[in-house]
Amino acid sequence: MITSPAFYLFLLLLAAYVFRRKHRTRNVLIVTAVIFTLFFTSRPIYNYVSMKWTNGYTSDIKEGRVYHYGIVLGGYGAWDSERNRPEFGHTVDRLLEGIQLYHKKTIEKLVIACDASNRMYEDSDMPNGNPAAMRAYIECLGVAPADLILENSATTTRRNAQTLLALLGDSLKMERPLLITSSEHMRRALMTFEQEGIPADGYVTDCIIKERQRFTLIPSLSVMNNWQYLLHEFIGYIYYCL
Repeated sequence: MITSPAFYLFLLLLAAYVFRRKHRTRNVLIVTAVIFTLFFTSRPIYNYVSMKWTNGYTSDIKEGRVYHYGIVLGGYGAWDSERNRPEFGHTVDRLLEGIQLYHKKTIEKLVIACDASNRMYEDSDMPNGNPAAMRAYIECLGVAPADLILENSATTTRRNAQTLLALLGDSLKMERPLLITSSEHMRRALMTFEQEGIPADGYVTDCIIKERQRFTLIPSLSVMNNWQYLLHEFIGYIYYCL
């Protein structure tokens, strides 16, 4: 399902154009489009909703707690086959925090759930990642080969849980892994793993930094883009609850 507010704004404006000769209908559509735009470009509204959604999920770990598996959920990068290197997006904190937790010895095994940088499709027409090169890249950052586990076939959070369970066996259920993912994704991720019989703890990344946020009423198109990811989580959570 399309979760981009910009797409639905386009539909409202298109409908206003189609009904341009029906003044009452056109005016209602235009007013709706203005309200829609103001709502989805408002940073204070987005921050409030996002913080409510992520409330209760932290990156606090009890001192001395060691996890056998630390699972970094994908969605942070892709493989640039032309330059033969990984390219990362704004959620790369997931990977960086996972590697840092490994070096702190908070986790013993770093599990990299499928990401576009290491995904391999059976259909060769799809853009593939490069598992071997991505493994080498992470090993260069100090992760021992014996402590690195890559999963390279899942395309959804649910499939991540199912594939990792098949890969790691019942030890994944018994050891209680640490899920490392973006704060907005954590609610859905923990619920999904729980539904697959894998109770887990969460470690959030990509959080809104409250002290750096200025209160502003100036509309921002970047906020509309952020809503796309948050709506994706809302809808995915509801879908997984059904």
